[in-house]
Amino acid sequence: MQLRGLERWISLVRLIAFPFVLVSVAIADYPPGRWEMWAWITTVLFLVGSIAFFALARSELGNAHPFAQSLAAQIFDTAIVTGYVMVFAFERGLPVQQILYIDLAAACVRFGIKGGLVLAAVSAPIVAIFTKLRADQLNTVFSWKLVGFQTGLEVLMALIVGWLVERLAAAGAQAEARAEEAEALHEAERRTVAELRRLSTLRADFVSLVSHEVRTPMAAVIGSARTLQQRWRELTTEQRDAFLALIADETDRLAALVGEVLDTSRIDAGTFSYTFDELDLAGLITETVATAELARQHLHINSRVPSDLPTVRGDPLRLRQVLTNLIDNAVKYSPEGEPVEVRASAVNGHATIEVVDHGSGIAAEDQQLIFEKFGRVRGTSSKPGTGLGLYIARAIAEAHGGTLEVSSDPGAGSTFALSLPLRNGSS
Repeated sequence: MQLRGLERWISLVRLIAFPFVLVSVAIADYPPGRWEMWAWITTVLFLVGSIAFFALARSELGNAHPFAQSLAAQIFDTAIVTGYVMVFAFERGLPVQQILYIDLAAACVRFGIKGGLVLAAVSAPIVAIFTKLRADQLNTVFSWKLVGFQTGLEVLMALIVGWLVERLAAAGAQAEARAEEAEALHEAERRTVAELRRLSTLRADFVSLVSHEVRTPMAAVIGSARTLQQRWRELTTEQRDAFLALIADETDRLAALVGEVLDTSRIDAGTFSYTFDELDLAGLITETVATAELARQHLHINSRVPSDLPTVRGDPLRLRQVLTNLIDNAVKYSPEGEPVEVRASAVNGHATIEVVDHGSGIAAEDQQLIFEKFGRVRGTSSKPGTGLGLYIARAIAEAHGGTLEVSSDPGAGSTFALSLPLRNGSS
């Protein structure tokens, strides 16, 4: 049993016992001498101490020092019990020394077998003095038999009660540990169920999204192909070229979608391949920016890339894939006509590439979601995409020993920062 709760209970029992003690002291038939005076002094001390320990057991001081409180309470109980044993030694036929058993039980409950044995040892001289006082008061012969019998009985009680208390304490602690373990397992299971539900929802959204993303280009491809098949001769050369270009663009879009799904599968399976080599990072960024501008009319990218940017060890194909994804996203979520910024720098052994857009920004609660599989910012379902690009990009960054993070405020645009370790830690 925990000492704090135990002392609260014992302090209450003392106050409940006081009326019985008061009545016993008041109706006792005292012999001539100071017996009655000492009985009342002991009773007053018992009342004052009981109130003090009742308050202490419920105070922050008692809660902060439970062992010291229990030790002081045990000493107080033993002193009071000893006082009553001595005061009522004159009572013929009253086994007043047996109230020492109550004190023994309290010691066992507080401190186990050790506490009970110490109390039994302390009780031996008390019983001896009590027996001597009673013999002198009643004019009988002093005998060590009573002393030996009660001391031996107290030792046996200490062993039995103390063992039971310790077993109960151990069983209680084990039960508490099991309860905590069960609660932890329940909480873990609850989190697992919540995570599975979340993933199930994401997968359902992904299936719906992919279905839409597949249907749209497929419809364009099929419609253009049938138009060309049925009206080839009626169409002008420019119209044929336009339909053929549309088919090519939508086919590329389908290929990109399939590629993202396959890349995600390979990342999860640990089979996503890399070819690492010393890489001119500045040249890679410049080429990727130029390709993005050529692919889109009226797109302007403000590129600030120092020509002396140190080299890194990496896979140029995979890093180009990351940069292309970040630039595509920046263009996709920026207002039409707003430029996209690409910045690069080398500090503290790392090269950092930042892609900045001036779009609507990303809320704090969505900034980790966008890096998860199928994760998309709420309210952007009208934008094309599978929610896999940033998941793949971060996986590639981490495979290079780097990081991919985002900083954004709603309405203030977003900055995606790709950090890569420089070769040989140069800067």
